[in-house]
Amino acid sequence: MDYKYSLDQCIWPAHDSYFLKGLAELIIDIDDLIYLSLEKVRREFVFINLSASSLNYFIRRDSEWLAEMKGKQIVLIAARRSEALANYWYYNGAIRGVVYVDLAKDIRQELAYVINGRFLRKDIKKDKITNREMQIIRMTAQGMHPKSIAKIENCSVKTVYTHRRNAEAKLYSKIYKLAL
Repeated sequence: MDYKYSLDQCIWPAHDSYFLKGLAELIIDIDDLIYLSLEKVRREFVFINLSASSLNYFIRRDSEWLAEMKGKQIVLIAARRSEALANYWYYNGAIRGVVYVDLAKDIRQELAYVINGRFLRKDIKKDKITNREMQIIRMTAQGMHPKSIAKIENCSVKTVYTHRRNAEAKLYSKIYKLAL
């Protein structure tokens, strides 16, 4: 069986052809480093690219996409801007692990480490977004203004701005840029 072409079912988003092809080749390349068969990886795993272009989807549909992937072993591939969000979902969802692309000296080793189930909470390398910050990010992504968010969250507008500023520092970007 040609695994390169069958792995596209477990890599998301599939429309990113460079990511799809590169990750499929990488998974095939590390076959000797992982304990599971490639067929089992293809059936049970989902590899998700948390790139700048797909962050809006994941932020707006926070609980939906996690529910859609229920029963799958989710591996997040996180770029620098999405590390804090990846850590949030790792702590708050059924995520098997996170591969930090910008920090990885050897991405093959990091990927094998996560697939083999060795990624633990102690392996989190950066800050994570708090639940309150995630609420504010989500509402901002939906186009809500700070005053409306403050009313819903039952806090001051200043508190909303503080949480937003803290989240932006962890994301290395303004929230409105992520929510485009």
